[in-house]
Amino acid sequence: MRERLGKANSTNDRRWPAKMAPFGLPACALTRIHDWGNSALWALAAVSALLFLYGAVHAPPNARLIAGQQQQDAIAQESRAFCEKHGMAFGTREHTLCAADLVDIRANERQRTLDESAIF
Repeated sequence: MRERLGKANSTNDRRWPAKMAPFGLPACALTRIHDWGNSALWALAAVSALLFLYGAVHAPPNARLIAGQQQQDAIAQESRAFCEKHGMAFGTREHTLCAADLVDIRANERQRTLDESAIF
């Protein structure tokens, strides 16, 4: 009886069965969970790489288009403010001629800057 009580109180003699893992799950179940997680992470990595490549290829042209549109909007706003400051109401012939003159002035200034910096 004493031997049996001694073994029952001893925690060092506890051994896992050969085909059982901790938490009472069979080893094959843990292997399947690990394999599924590994496959899921590889799929996530592949999707992330594809999204990164799409963003790297697609974003720069859109950014240039957006920047160009913003620049045109800013120039139109500056032209309108300048012409209205000098007494030309928006929508009148004088305002349209003033805005066209400002476009010519900007183009000449841009060409002069390019000529001075020797960029062709």
